[in-house]
Amino acid sequence: MSSFVDRAAREAEVWDHQSLQRERYEETLAHANEGPARVRRDRFVGECVADLSGKTVLEIGTQAWGGMLNKHGVRPASVTCINISTTETEIGRKYAETMGFAADFRVMDAHTLEFPDNHFDFIYGVAILHHLELERALKELFRALKPGGRILFIEPLRLNPVAQLVRLLTPKARTEDERPFGSAELKVFERYFRCEYHFSELFHLPAAVLSRFLFKRPVNVLTSSFDRLDHVLASAFPTMGIIYRTVAIYGRKPQEPA
Repeated sequence: MSSFVDRAAREAEVWDHQSLQRERYEETLAHANEGPARVRRDRFVGECVADLSGKTVLEIGTQAWGGMLNKHGVRPASVTCINISTTETEIGRKYAETMGFAADFRVMDAHTLEFPDNHFDFIYGVAILHHLELERALKELFRALKPGGRILFIEPLRLNPVAQLVRLLTPKARTEDERPFGSAELKVFERYFRCEYHFSELFHLPAAVLSRFLFKRPVNVLTSSFDRLDHVLASAFPTMGIIYRTVAIYGRKPQEPA
């Protein structure tokens, strides 16, 4: 038990004190994070959340609702947002008040969800599960999700060479426990959920890093061309997806017990 408890405590310490230094990291990836690959992924997210009206929803995190739900005009029956960090929870609560978005914010460890079995219709998060002990967290998500319920998580992948270089150059931009995903982690998802994947950014990533020096706007001829190439390659050769920068994991809990 101590492994995930200690891990959660370390994560809470970092985020409560806002001690990461992410400015250089965010600046380097500015055109990647706002470029055509993000536009394409946002369309995928919009399709995944379009039918959540009247549903019970859980966010693992406290700010991703802005891009996952609010951006697409989605208003579920209820949204609960949890975070291990008191500071991050309060930031999310204040942001929601400013945006007029109704949600219940709670400090909670995703390794041990304080919800009954089969409670939520939909559970989602952005760049969150790679901070956790994955199988422990997925067991809890599976337990709290209704049969036929769905998950949507966007997570970084570890094999992309440009992303590896950026991580190497910005070591203070991440916590000591986070671990981007590889094939082994995706297989863990498949033990619990029926999954499909949307991979983003192979050649688009270096093009976007270069684009900052050539274009003011992140959506430009360079980033658009390489995003189209990435999309073609991912469609034709799905196994290549594991070397892209990020993955959106869309899964469904089977109707029958696993």
